[in-house]
Amino acid sequence: MSAGLKGLPGMEATVLAEQALLGALLLRPRHLGSTVNWLEAGHFYLPHHAALHTAMRQLANDGHPALADKCSSDQGLDWLKRTTALATEQAPGLTPSHAHTLVNFCPQPDHAAAYGRMVLAGHTRRTIAEHAQRLADTTRSAKDPELQAEAVNAQADALTSALDDLSRHWRAHPGATPRGGSPPSLRELPPNDQRHADEQAFLSAVTTRPHELRDIRGYLTPEDFADPLHQQLYRCLTALHHRGEPIDPITVVWEAQHRGVLAGTTPETILTTCARSGNDPAYWATRLLDHALLSAAVVSAGHIGHAVEDPAMTPQQLIADCRRALRDLTAVRLRRHHGPPAPPARSSRLPTQRSATRPPPRIAPVSPSGPGFSAPRAPTSGSSR
Repeated sequence: MSAGLKGLPGMEATVLAEQALLGALLLRPRHLGSTVNWLEAGHFYLPHHAALHTAMRQLANDGHPALADKCSSDQGLDWLKRTTALATEQAPGLTPSHAHTLVNFCPQPDHAAAYGRMVLAGHTRRTIAEHAQRLADTTRSAKDPELQAEAVNAQADALTSALDDLSRHWRAHPGATPRGGSPPSLRELPPNDQRHADEQAFLSAVTTRPHELRDIRGYLTPEDFADPLHQQLYRCLTALHHRGEPIDPITVVWEAQHRGVLAGTTPETILTTCARSGNDPAYWATRLLDHALLSAAVVSAGHIGHAVEDPAMTPQQLIADCRRALRDLTAVRLRRHHGPPAPPARSSRLPTQRSATRPPPRIAPVSPSGPGFSAPRAPTSGSSR
């Protein structure tokens, strides 16, 4: 268990539930059947508690007589001793006296199933907290936004998969609606020089090649920019393109004036930002989506981290709140996935099968004109010259 999760709220209640459950199962072994189909050793917080549960399941699989509805006191005592002995192999510090302490601690053995649900709820909270922490750490794990974005995608998939697995244990009900919104203090990543430079590179590139806005507008939004001025300039560019008007640095300044953008900047700044460039707009648009993805991941991880710290949230509410927190991140991921098409291959793709009645077209001989030239190979079969 991560050391950073020890301070989670409700951990004391989770430990009490584990102690009560194990005490109930040591005292009334037959109650193991009420939790065996959905509670596992990995759901326990304390390692020696997990070792005790594993030992019980092993004895149950061996058909220990204490699991019968009616068992003798000798069988019950043997159950306790053998459970402790097996658990000691995994947790050497475990002693028989601790097992007796658990038995004495349990207030009502017949409530074993209820204690088991509490243990599972604690596992649900810890699992979500772990994945949220990993998602937050991933946004700071690399310098290259593209590498970070791929890592964020993988961790977001892992978190989504974990939520799907946990939701199988907790049936949704009307009370499972999220309790509240994101804390006001949760914001995106602070602006950085690299992101600012990437935004400027895109704006200059797309001003130079405005025809590419037709595709870029479908996946890049003003909210993907961190700088407010860059957001406004992108709105100016898309508005000009939508109206079919000419686009160059001067027309962008004119559009910015009518939109009130010049109240917070100067024409010279816009002219510099939108200056002529030989950059590829689609490439820089992808870079901006990478930055936006990282920002969305930070916000989502912070939202989920705030939710797991609320001990009043039920597992159903927590899962629902986490799914809602991932919506914005998922939206950016989808736009990034369906963004600019892959660049065309340098060499034409040959058909996988050739018709025997329709030979491939003849290719006129071409002399090598530079490195990388490859002469076309003659067909091996099924064609005629």
